[in-house]
Amino acid sequence: MGHDRYIMTIKWPDKWPEAWGTITAWVVAGICILVICILLTFPYGMLQARLVAELTRATGMDVRVADWSMGMPLSLEWRNVTLSKPNLTPIEMAVLQAKLGVLKALGGTLGLDVVVQLDATSSRTSLAKGTLTASSFSLSGPMTIKGQLQQVDLSKILRRYVTKGTLNGDFSHRVASGQSTTTFMEGEGTWTAEATDLAIDQIPLGNGRTLSLTFSSVSAGLSCRDLLCEITHMKGEGIDGSFTGEGRITLQQPMPNSQLALTVTVIPGPGFASKAGSLGLPAPPPGTPMTVKIVGTLAQARIAL
Repeated sequence: MGHDRYIMTIKWPDKWPEAWGTITAWVVAGICILVICILLTFPYGMLQARLVAELTRATGMDVRVADWSMGMPLSLEWRNVTLSKPNLTPIEMAVLQAKLGVLKALGGTLGLDVVVQLDATSSRTSLAKGTLTASSFSLSGPMTIKGQLQQVDLSKILRRYVTKGTLNGDFSHRVASGQSTTTFMEGEGTWTAEATDLAIDQIPLGNGRTLSLTFSSVSAGLSCRDLLCEITHMKGEGIDGSFTGEGRITLQQPMPNSQLALTVTVIPGPGFASKAGSLGLPAPPPGTPMTVKIVGTLAQARIAL
């Protein structure tokens, strides 16, 4: 017996490419409409209130925002922000911008790009930039914080003790779980900073005496894990001498109550000798090492000779 052969030929419609293009266009248009609806109905007020609450909890300071506005896409801008606390010099920020990642938000996770500008006259100096990434909006899961400090004027932040100085730095911190009340303090991370042209004033020595010191450069590094920060390096040099240090900082809530336990080896310079004489301090010859202890809290540190 012979077998008949059947040959089937599939022929695509001539207008199929046009149909596919139409379908794609409708899908894209639908996604755009969905995104626009999300942007227009996103609860910016709730986001702002949450950010203020988290900033208050993390710093232990009263946060006041003079004015705020929303931008596109999913961003908040605060103007004239003040962080204050009794017995501490208020920190004033000209502009604080928080931009929410749209794709992360649609997926239920949190991605915030934050830019803090201390001085409204320049957009390139006195900047703090950071990124907060969390697995949920409730901050109840793992999160990562990374950022930079660019040409920050220290006299605007630490006005009680610093009369001049410019700070640059980098930080990276990861929190495995956000269940505790010290969310942004637990976890592990590294912090590095360098200050130039630094003038420190009103250093308490006891009995009503204060000391001022000037350094051309100061650098420090921290390695933190579960509320304990070890100093990986600390050094400085200038007309008043040079120093190196080691020790630890035990973080506490609120942050100004964190405990210091530092040992600093100072090699006095010619500038320190004249200041020590006027204050009745021991003044070893320039180049002679001298060890001091720095203890107390960040808000009220004390120097023991």
